[in-house]
Amino acid sequence: MRSIVWNDADEANGAKALEKNLRALKGVVKTEMRFEDAHRLLARYWLEDARLDLVDVDGFGSVYFAEGALRVVRYGGYYYATSTDGRALCGQNPSGAGASFGNVVVAPSRPSVNETALRAFVGDVVRRAAVLKLDVVPVFSLFHPHGPVFRVMFRVDKATNKSGNGGNGTASYDAFAAADDEGVARMAFGGYCDSCGSTEVIRRPLVDVFGHDKPHRRKKGDGGGDGASGKSESRLTCSVCGARDESLAVSGPIWIGPLHDAETVEAMWTQADAMGWLDDDDTENPPRRREKGQLSLCDLLDAFRGEANPRLSGVAHYFRTDELGRKGRCTRVPPRDVLITALRAEGHAATRSHIDPRGVKTNAALNVVVDVANRAVAALDELDGR
Repeated sequence: MRSIVWNDADEANGAKALEKNLRALKGVVKTEMRFEDAHRLLARYWLEDARLDLVDVDGFGSVYFAEGALRVVRYGGYYYATSTDGRALCGQNPSGAGASFGNVVVAPSRPSVNETALRAFVGDVVRRAAVLKLDVVPVFSLFHPHGPVFRVMFRVDKATNKSGNGGNGTASYDAFAAADDEGVARMAFGGYCDSCGSTEVIRRPLVDVFGHDKPHRRKKGDGGGDGASGKSESRLTCSVCGARDESLAVSGPIWIGPLHDAETVEAMWTQADAMGWLDDDDTENPPRRREKGQLSLCDLLDAFRGEANPRLSGVAHYFRTDELGRKGRCTRVPPRDVLITALRAEGHAATRSHIDPRGVKTNAALNVVVDVANRAVAALDELDGR
């Protein structure tokens, strides 16, 4: 690293923080502080035909300067994007999501809505990059509940021929295209059945996904839907229980490719271990302060490792252990790690979710997870002599 440019539009409040952060780097790399609007700074780099190895935009709300940043990242470089607009990304502010994130639709208050939100954010960066004829792929993706904060590091490359019209690269931004040469699909819609709790990836024409009036249901008697009931014209049904329309909550378009690059995560683990950063900070005296919901670096990278499992590619959700016990699905729910071990023992890919401490990511269907959970509880009872 030869040089770093730090910028904060708020000089009055940002100067001291920047000076403190740069103090340790003086004499190591060339540093420069700027205090101007990020749009102007990035536009100047672009007009001067300058290209940067990394652009880190730690913005606030839904403004994350994607187009300006992506234009000045060299091919093979990185763009580190941030959003703190949790209400929009989690479906609580649909108009905000539509205005700021490419008219994405997110079904709110579902068990894995935070992962859906993270994938909606990734998908929006993919969409913005596609306009610039760029391929972007997340190398790691982070959700933190304190804020909440969505942070994603993207590798930026020039769009290839297969990324254009009819291709399968990310620059095509096609939520209905077939999987790529590696068998990985990138964009799609996600469905959650409120009736049975199953989840699925939906890759069908848009009119089938939302019908003609799905986002804004017409009232009874105005000619919408079936006329008499005012139901949507959507033809989607749950592939497991067959429930229609109101029971199937659809979100998208969202990124359904991997949230992390496995090689990058392993490199992060190796470097963190070499630096001694993986030591258990809970044993420090005094203990290191962490925000509520914040994992230690060791636990976070371990979760990233599990989520980067190629067998989980295309799994755009997690199951929450407390949800497994609802509606009589499980007699009792085993501890999260016991359930993960049991799923792996039966040949399924399974890991903890870094997004939710109760979350289990697996390629097993819900009914399989419930069966495995019930068997695990029975085995624990037998060991306890119950």
